[in-house]
Amino acid sequence: MTANVGRTIVVRWGDASPIPVVAGIREKSITLAGEAVDITNDDSAGWRQLLDAAQVNSVEISASGVLIDDTLRTAWFAGADGSGERMAPAEFEYSDGGIVSGTFYLQEYSETGNHDGEITFEATWMSNGVVAYTPAP
Repeated sequence: MTANVGRTIVVRWGDASPIPVVAGIREKSITLAGEAVDITNDDSAGWRQLLDAAQVNSVEISASGVLIDDTLRTAWFAGADGSGERMAPAEFEYSDGGIVSGTFYLQEYSETGNHDGEITFEATWMSNGVVAYTPAP
């Protein structure tokens, strides 16, 4: 694999087909986590032992950028009543064509506006259910 430019990573989220690109993103990240199962016991001679299987797998996508539209704000408020408006399909596409995809929940959304600059946003999505990785073709 060769080095790539971060701006070529694309985050998509929403119920439309095809899944729309989240507008205005400058920075994005993905965290893949697998909660270990600790099976340490008296026979472990004082050393921690972990089961070779994750108890809980999760994926978190974070992004920040310049506010161009109110899609994320609207989704956050629409889901404030528990209606599920914050849950939608998402994709994290690498520049080589590899894609992480699944259903994600818009966990956190914030906006910041300075008197002498643009309005920026930050958003975090948490995986809900199975997340797939499709390697680059």
